[in-house]
Amino acid sequence: MKKFIVLFALILISNSFVFAQTPRNGIWKGEIIYSNAEVPFNFEITYPAEQENPLVTIINGEDRAILEATIRNDSMYIPMFGFDITLQMKLGEESMNGELVKHYSGKKYEFKAEFGLPRFEIKEESNPLQIGSKWKMMIDVGKSSEYPAVGLLTQNGNHVTGTIMTEVSDYRFFEGKIEGNELTMSVFDGVHSFLLKGTHANGKWEGELILDNGYSQKWNAEVDENAELDNPFDIVDLSDKKIKPDLQLLSVLEDEINPDEYLGKVVIIQLMGTWCSNSQDETRFLTDWYNTNSEREVEIIAVNYEANYTVDYGLNRIQTYKNRMGIKYDMILGGPLSKAKAAEPFPFMDKIMAFPTLIFIDKKGYARYVHSYFTGPATGKYYDQFIIRFNSIID
Repeated sequence: MKKFIVLFALILISNSFVFAQTPRNGIWKGEIIYSNAEVPFNFEITYPAEQENPLVTIINGEDRAILEATIRNDSMYIPMFGFDITLQMKLGEESMNGELVKHYSGKKYEFKAEFGLPRFEIKEESNPLQIGSKWKMMIDVGKSSEYPAVGLLTQNGNHVTGTIMTEVSDYRFFEGKIEGNELTMSVFDGVHSFLLKGTHANGKWEGELILDNGYSQKWNAEVDENAELDNPFDIVDLSDKKIKPDLQLLSVLEDEINPDEYLGKVVIIQLMGTWCSNSQDETRFLTDWYNTNSEREVEIIAVNYEANYTVDYGLNRIQTYKNRMGIKYDMILGGPLSKAKAAEPFPFMDKIMAFPTLIFIDKKGYARYVHSYFTGPATGKYYDQFIIRFNSIID
């Protein structure tokens, strides 16, 4: 009898411990910790009655991305969308510690979280500096790799949201604050953990964009409502050319593609990577579009190029990605990550500019348009313009 009482008491203590460690329902502040910065973001934990596992919603400005977490023993594991990345942490009621693991690269980043804290403490000012809605930017200033960008910003008092648009796609949904003449913004999307810091002086901005552990780029900017990048539909001009891509070169596997199957149909080829957040934004668009338009004479071929390449790994990633993203069109393995290799089936390009890239092929097999980088949902009107042009081309 005494043994039973002791065992029962141990069970009660154990259950009380597990209950006490259950993360609280509500908003949390998470931070990805680099040697040169801590990148904050907010997420929400909920426990829907009909769900076995808790839901975690990543919050970046107006963007809400919902993920299903798994609790095993004393830890929570959150697969990051279709990426080969896991956010994992020891359970705690009001604080947690863990790491962000990028399996495809072998990199790990320290992570911590506190319940009930905002992304940034914002001191509301009666007359905050007005930062403007569009910036002409240069990033990685002073280096041979310097590149142009356009900042798209929305300000509400001292609260600022927006994105940075470049010719290798956009940096997704930033959120942060302006205090005095200093701007601080961050984004975490499962792959990228970026921190933008800037100072305003003499009518111009300059600062640091922290991109990874110990890695950052200098930037400068000025307000310019007319700032633009080259239109991604206009960079490769096929208007006076009649060139048929070699579809058999799309796949690294022999005889995976039969070009005859696509004759008489419009074909959209997406050059992408499962490691790329912009590819995933574009994939969401293509998946929704295809589900609505699959009865038309249109096919999509997604060609995956992997950073951590082996054939087995690439094929495994494709299957996992298709399942998580709900992809019903063809997805094949292009090979190792290379902008030159991705262009091999297309005689009119030596290399592509960015992942993702779209190529539009008409019913006779001729390449008609190239879309050289993606302006995703964070870019607002540029994303809307992409959708209009995309549908116009298909029609």
